[in-house]
Amino acid sequence: MPARHSGIRLRPLVITAAGVLAAATLVAQAPIIVQNPKPPVFRAGTTLVPVDVRVLDRDGRPVTDLTAADFTVTENGVPQRVEFFSAQALTPADPEPGVSVRPTTAVSGDLAPRNRRLFLIYMGRGRLQEPSKGVDATLRFVRERLMPQDQVALMAWNRATDFTPDKARIVRVLEKFKTAHEGIEHELRLYFTGLFGLYGGRTVPARIQKMIDTVFDDPAAGTREVLQAGTLRAAEDDARRAVNDALARSDIESFRLFGFSDIRMTDGMFDPTLNMTFDQYIVLNRQTMQDVGNLYAGIDYLRFIEGEKHLVFVTEHGFYLPRAEYDSDLAKVASDARVALDTVHTGGVAASQGADGVVSVSGGFALRALREISDISGGQSSVSRMANDAYDRILNATRFSYLLGYTSTTPETTRRRTRAIKVTVNRRNVTVAHRRSYDVTSDSRTFDPRESLARTRLYSAVNTGWPVDDLKFTTRILSTREGSADVLNIELSIATDRLRMARRGDRHVAALSFAVLAGDSNQKDVGQLWETKDVLVPESRLAEINKSGLPVTLKLPVTARATFVKVVVYDYGSDLMGSIVHRMR
Repeated sequence: MPARHSGIRLRPLVITAAGVLAAATLVAQAPIIVQNPKPPVFRAGTTLVPVDVRVLDRDGRPVTDLTAADFTVTENGVPQRVEFFSAQALTPADPEPGVSVRPTTAVSGDLAPRNRRLFLIYMGRGRLQEPSKGVDATLRFVRERLMPQDQVALMAWNRATDFTPDKARIVRVLEKFKTAHEGIEHELRLYFTGLFGLYGGRTVPARIQKMIDTVFDDPAAGTREVLQAGTLRAAEDDARRAVNDALARSDIESFRLFGFSDIRMTDGMFDPTLNMTFDQYIVLNRQTMQDVGNLYAGIDYLRFIEGEKHLVFVTEHGFYLPRAEYDSDLAKVASDARVALDTVHTGGVAASQGADGVVSVSGGFALRALREISDISGGQSSVSRMANDAYDRILNATRFSYLLGYTSTTPETTRRRTRAIKVTVNRRNVTVAHRRSYDVTSDSRTFDPRESLARTRLYSAVNTGWPVDDLKFTTRILSTREGSADVLNIELSIATDRLRMARRGDRHVAALSFAVLAGDSNQKDVGQLWETKDVLVPESRLAEINKSGLPVTLKLPVTARATFVKVVVYDYGSDLMGSIVHRMR
């Protein structure tokens, strides 16, 4: 199949328990707004690249009088011919009647400006009200500033609402968030602190989860769970190495595993280069991991919606990721999905002067990361300003936009899969916002509800520290040698009393998905298996299997001797799963 250069398809995220990336994802059944396109329309062919462009003057107002001749587009530094040009000014209108809410099966090739915007607002971790009045500004944005036809959804912690044009639904949740969020954040800081915060589990305890659920307890808002599979695993590993290195450098006499009181640091600082204590570092790292995971979830959610898509990230501190490339990777994923990441910083900037007279800004790297992800994805960034000003800039940037389309002249044989886009205009003193890259893919990507939901459920169970027994099964694992590889033969017997099997001719079908993770005595990963399959049961064997269990055999190559194997089974039909940790002898 020829490469599709529409730039719409998001590159797959490989998410494993010990891989480079473990992103979060929303439940696949979350609604996607099916839109009614309006002219003008251009059809994305095999090499058409769409670019949404917003141009602002020095006062942050949209520039509305540009023509196609005013734009220059390059891909990987090579000029491209603009084949499609459209200017779109938004005007207030009634919400589209009869808009259906259902998952799409693929990204349409018909791209067109639309007279409405989608805003997924993510209220990040930390204190968001003071000093910039972040929660009040978000309430004003939703209640007063959006157009009637705009769709909005809200996400916080591990919960999210549906998209809706009914702003009152979101306002009700935001008002409860304003009252409760600082108390919830206080409880989360106390729980995920010290070495437990870095090395312990990620599951929110039940008493805090109840507080979160109370905020989102509004049936009209259509609350859904954001299942957080984990984080950037490589980022977590880097953070732990930073802690280990700092502990090794510091003057430490003794410490306890789950406390900080016995750790003695030079001048009370965990690492002078970070300008924060050890506990502060751990708390911010935990917040960052959840924020990054939720942003990936939001991007994945918006991936198959066309039109003006914005993910607004309201944050106290920004990011504290150990490497700059993690920030840019997030931004590139958003850019590829045509999702603009707008960042609203609420925490202010603390500056201090050292003995040498040099003034340092606390969190400077984190704030630069916010600007970078907005810049790469084509969004707006506001740092150390009142939040109302930040939302005003977002609204100004989105009420008028240009849509450009060009045919890529980059050879299909190039080894570079990521193509860099640059758009300039022949107008002075303006700011041009647009997505800066897209990924070339050799296959078409469609939305598979079963695959997405199964992936979400499996990742959730893998990162849960206790067994899941909604779906019961037994395991028998034999270690064998096949050629030059060590292989674990995993024999499962799955109870059928809660399976929901479909009928296919004269057979019954169980739509099952499996995750198997093997580790050695040092908890090091030695093998993983992620598999989805249909298990067919003849009518003649159904009674026998209902009595003895549904047999399934899996094979897992391992790189070393495994001392434990975690097996997770998920049934798509019943939306139930089970997990077992098998100790090897």
